[in-house]
Amino acid sequence: MMRWSLHIIFLFWISFSFGQKLNLNLDKEEVLIGEPFTLTYSVISEVELDSIVYFDYNDFFPGKNSQNSQTDEVNSSYEIEISAPFEDTVYQEGDEFIWKGKYKLVAWDSAYVIIPPEVISIKDSMHVFPAGLIHVLSPAIDGTKPIYDINEVFTSLPEKNPIYLFLEKHWWWLAIASVVLIAIGLLLLRNARKEPTPLSLRERTLAKIDDLEKAKGYESDLKEYYYNLSVILRRFFASHYQIQIMDKTTSEIEIVLARNGLDKEKILLTRQLLMQSDMVKFAKSTPELNEIMSVTNDARKVVNEIVDLDEVNEK
Repeated sequence: MMRWSLHIIFLFWISFSFGQKLNLNLDKEEVLIGEPFTLTYSVISEVELDSIVYFDYNDFFPGKNSQNSQTDEVNSSYEIEISAPFEDTVYQEGDEFIWKGKYKLVAWDSAYVIIPPEVISIKDSMHVFPAGLIHVLSPAIDGTKPIYDINEVFTSLPEKNPIYLFLEKHWWWLAIASVVLIAIGLLLLRNARKEPTPLSLRERTLAKIDDLEKAKGYESDLKEYYYNLSVILRRFFASHYQIQIMDKTTSEIEIVLARNGLDKEKILLTRQLLMQSDMVKFAKSTPELNEIMSVTNDARKVVNEIVDLDEVNEK
């Protein structure tokens, strides 16, 4: 009788405060371990509920563990799992304004569980819901049915990355290939650092003629341009024939060229090139650009002709 009296007191006790009624309702008096149940709080008011503040719980609802239904002694805290997010709503029913908040709960240990009084703020005034009580029972064991082992499910480990498997299987020849590639790289680097092959006399002389032409010195001083061209030729003759030729006259240079097999046409052309700067003094007009380029190309022809002639003689 005492047990049912406590149920009536906890489940149907109503708090009256300034025209509001605060209720607590449990949809079940007894539940099995793991069986869901619903806890509902409600506020019923004759005036509109436009300012309600209630701080809900997220993961666990804080209950209290009672030894039995016939004592008020509380042994310890009892966490009740919240299986779904807290939901609340406000609506009007006739002349009454109603606020309701619901918890979906699950208990995981047998006990008499007390639902402690909860606090709610209504229009900046603090109010307290009544407490509740629910009995959580262990499932009855059926002795006629066999006991089964718990089937353990193991999570399978993810397969290794294909790239990792490939490296793990072929690491030895990859290591050899790496060594070979490093050796090739070092060899190429060493070759790249080698001194460049020196230019031949022909290449150096033609490069100097090219540089002289690109500088366009003839635009400011044609005589100086031809003089520099003749100096390039004289230095070429000196290096090629290995004789002192810078202080020789044009006639003496012609004799050297003739002795080394250069034909008369090229010797005459060489004379004109070496004397070109002096001829500018007596010119009555400035030559056209194509004439200047022609003289420059003649200098290239003389250089190539002399080198080619010696290469033929050496063969």
